[in-house]
Amino acid sequence: MKKVIILSAMMTSMLMYMLSSCYKNKEDILALPKISFRSDVVPIIVGGACGCHNNGQPQRAVQFSHADTVFYDAILGRVGLFNSWVNGGIHPGAGVIDFKPNETAIIKQWIAEGAKDDGGGCTVTGAVTYTAKILPLYTSSCKGSTCHGGIALNLDYAKMVSSKGTLTNMMNSGGVTGHPGGALSLSTCTVKIFNEWMAQGQPQ
Repeated sequence: MKKVIILSAMMTSMLMYMLSSCYKNKEDILALPKISFRSDVVPIIVGGACGCHNNGQPQRAVQFSHADTVFYDAILGRVGLFNSWVNGGIHPGAGVIDFKPNETAIIKQWIAEGAKDDGGGCTVTGAVTYTAKILPLYTSSCKGSTCHGGIALNLDYAKMVSSKGTLTNMMNSGGVTGHPGGALSLSTCTVKIFNEWMAQGQPQ
């Protein structure tokens, strides 16, 4: 009888250990690595099929990069277009251009995971002026034939100052709401820069 009790206790202990181990292993499985915007997606977008967006000729296409500078917000702001493209659509600018199958899979997974920027933080210090900080962001991320200056209103300093309410709504949501032309996805760095510019009184 004593042996049965001891054996039963041992079996119960082993079962409890196995169940707890399985649970921990399940957590490990659920914590699978996610697609990195900066490490996985950006290298695809700044090369290959998107070459005309990276050649320093904004009159032809919205620029995603130039030289050693990547315009992250220009990429993030076009998640909807990428989503349509990788799910059976075609290149928004027409032409026989497409991603490789593995690139399509990466972009699809990134979008499914929320299309987040995993490295957009920055520290904003000192004076933030329209000329030094806001205009370069606007020029690289918002201007183009399918955006501001093309099918949408061209913005300048006076128009941005008068649109403070719209900008505030956009920054508070990271671009998800507030933008008259539809949802955007703004990097945390851009949000910080715009918010600090507005907090400083929108200096020119």
